[in-house]
Amino acid sequence: MFWELVATVSAALGFAGVALSVKWFWKRAPRWLVPVSAALGVMVFQVYQEYTWYSHTVSRLPAGAEVVAESKEIRFYRPWSYIKPQVSRFIAADTGNIVPNHTYPHWKKVTLYFFERGQPAHSLPVLVDCANGVQADAAVSAPVWGKTAYTGNLVGAVCTTG
Repeated sequence: MFWELVATVSAALGFAGVALSVKWFWKRAPRWLVPVSAALGVMVFQVYQEYTWYSHTVSRLPAGAEVVAESKEIRFYRPWSYIKPQVSRFIAADTGNIVPNHTYPHWKKVTLYFFERGQPAHSLPVLVDCANGVQADAAVSAPVWGKTAYTGNLVGAVCTTG
């Protein structure tokens, strides 16, 4: 978070510096050019940060991790999101560390990681039933099987990998 603030201030100073040099070379530039350019620098950098967060975070996942769900958002206070919705949350499965179940061979245990912009990641161990295409919370003693919006992708990632 601290480095994002430093980068935002740097973008503002960079845009203001370009405007200042334009003002220096072109003597008739309006007085508001430098502060408006600094504000534009902050806004451009923040939009860039919002849209590159997902690809940057996915690129830092360990080998074997696979994205099974992503959530795109459209917000009225971000009018550019109507053109290209922003991914603000996603779920990744650690398919590199799948644990087989010796009692039930069609069950596999995998860890899901939940990522959200501006929040710490959370993990949850999950059982996947490859035969029936359902999932259950592995942290409880008696699993309750069911489907979620991403169960199909999760079953595809877990059951074809390990």
